[in-house]
Amino acid sequence: MSIQLSIKASGLNIVANLKDEALAALIALVQENRDENVQQAPTSSPASLESLTGGSFAGTGPAGYINEQGIKDFLKAHGAAELLNRLKWDSFSEKILLLGAWYEARGGSTPWRSSDMDETFKQAKEKPPGNFPRDIRNTIKSGWVHAETPRTYSVTRSGWNKIGHAMESLAQQ
Repeated sequence: MSIQLSIKASGLNIVANLKDEALAALIALVQENRDENVQQAPTSSPASLESLTGGSFAGTGPAGYINEQGIKDFLKAHGAAELLNRLKWDSFSEKILLLGAWYEARGGSTPWRSSDMDETFKQAKEKPPGNFPRDIRNTIKSGWVHAETPRTYSVTRSGWNKIGHAMESLAQQ
């Protein structure tokens, strides 16, 4: 899991992969040096997200990007089964990510355990993974979930970003 940074200026084009630890410094740098006079086109408009959420989407940033709190608000407002039906994710790794995020967003204990996921799968009226250790290992390898201890897990920033991108693409359909 890493952060991809792209810097474009006249005569300069740099692409770099940075460690996750650099995120706080990057955000601080951007906030300190932001040029408010330059307008950037949003990747998705809040209006298109209104159709997804059934109303205004307060979780968008200034450029229309979905932020983590907006994703959590969206997840809180919907049932687990409804989310699985909307996103149409088929692999257990993706379902574990989505239901783990849903569990966290609704105030479940963080980090969560496999038994929490079994209960969440039941709430979603979905058959739980037959081999949870294998599927959670695949989810961790994808970088969407982090193992806090050998048996407890939490959603990573990459996981929240994956859900956000899925929501954006759903809103654009």
